[in-house]
Amino acid sequence: MTDNNIDIGERRLYKIAQNISWFLFITLWFNLSFVPLFFLFLFVEPTLLNIVWYLIGLIPLGPAIGALLGATIRVIEEDDFSEPGRDFRRYYKQNFIDTMKIWLPYLFLLYLFSVNINYYIALTGGTLALLGYLFVVLSLILTLYLIPLFLIQTKFEFRYKDLLKLGWYYFFMKMKLTFGNFLFLFIIAFFVLVISEWLLLALPALLSYIWVLYNYSIIKDVKAHFVKQEE
Repeated sequence: MTDNNIDIGERRLYKIAQNISWFLFITLWFNLSFVPLFFLFLFVEPTLLNIVWYLIGLIPLGPAIGALLGATIRVIEEDDFSEPGRDFRRYYKQNFIDTMKIWLPYLFLLYLFSVNINYYIALTGGTLALLGYLFVVLSLILTLYLIPLFLIQTKFEFRYKDLLKLGWYYFFMKMKLTFGNFLFLFIIAFFVLVISEWLLLALPALLSYIWVLYNYSIIKDVKAHFVKQEE
């Protein structure tokens, strides 16, 4: 083997090690957002009466998702896996306020839907129980709507009203992606229930990478049709 081939092999090994390191460290940074929720699981009984506490515990997760997506988009576009900690911290600070404008209303609506789901399914029964399942569907739609919303907000700067409109636009116009995201959520939920909820702590960076790649056409479409190109 020539020295040139050895050098190429070493660079490839270094690149692979760097990529693996990025996924590991991004996952560790992201998992810090679960610390409040972890303590709630230890000390607060998981019941509907306490769901507001769990939703409060989920508040730090919103900016962490924005940072995770921002870092993932950057490595996909630039193929640079060298600075996971710097990437995560930069996008966390950069997107914190805008992410909260999306995440807090989502948690509030999720709380309202959860209360109605419990009331109509667990307490009323009969025909009225169908209303409870309607709120289950609304919760799912809201979650699927959040995906293009987060991607657009992380990559671009739009007025809040325009951002919300774009989220709905791609929710309906990219229905194939929406359905694929539904299947993706279903598969994740299945493995979490069958295997362990600890999967959510082990795979966030990998799931983010796959998810961004799958939905990247939204970013390209926004850039082509809704962002003014510099001359």
